[in-house]
Amino acid sequence: MNKGIWIAIIAIALIGFIFFLGSDYDKDVSPEKIAENWITSNSSTYLFDGGNLKLSNVKDNIEEGKHIVYFTFDSRAAGYGDRTGEILAQAITPHEIRIVIKDSKVIEAITDGVFDEMTKEMTSISYQKETIKIYFLNIEGEQEELVEVERNISLVPGFSLPYLSIIELLNGPSFEEANSGIFSMINPGTVMNDLTIEGKTIKIDFNQKLQEGIAGSATVMAIRNQIEKTLLQFDYVDEVIISINGESEEILQP
Repeated sequence: MNKGIWIAIIAIALIGFIFFLGSDYDKDVSPEKIAENWITSNSSTYLFDGGNLKLSNVKDNIEEGKHIVYFTFDSRAAGYGDRTGEILAQAITPHEIRIVIKDSKVIEAITDGVFDEMTKEMTSISYQKETIKIYFLNIEGEQEELVEVERNISLVPGFSLPYLSIIELLNGPSFEEANSGIFSMINPGTVMNDLTIEGKTIKIDFNQKLQEGIAGSATVMAIRNQIEKTLLQFDYVDEVIISINGESEEILQP
């Protein structure tokens, strides 16, 4: 057998061996790692503004040969998928993504039960609607007055009505409302870091942008009133504590 044939045989053998090793390696990768790699490479919601990715649960369906892996992560703004060009409410938004794996391949990826990360579309699940009140400002005579507007929002699992209301408040007035003279004193770029409900008290934390450049007691009062009135509309809320990056004492000073 000539030298060329031997070289060809050895080359084929090496290629086969490398392919075999690669296949075995794929089989040895854990479902958790497969899911994590898929999220960080393919989830448009996570790739847009996600972070703080954490494994939360793993379930095995032995009968169907599937692994179901759950991860949580936070986004810097509300919404799903690639939101480039959209006007976004800046709020630290928690998400849970469900990854289904079969034969070491991701076959399903759903965020919060409502967004399909593979098709980049909202799922066909419909949610109950709720009408809420949002408080902005308008000029009455020479005075700034609080004005109440309504929003019809979807009740998304995992998000409280007060949380969704602040998202709407940070979104600002609609185009039509702005054209009628309605405006907000809350700075664009303000981010809701957290909102917790303890008994009948809501504690809400924002980033520094909330008080950036504000001057005068009237401006401070208007900002507080917009936030507090929006949250106090709910019967189960008696008190609102506003903080900025965890500080609630020396904030929103005129």
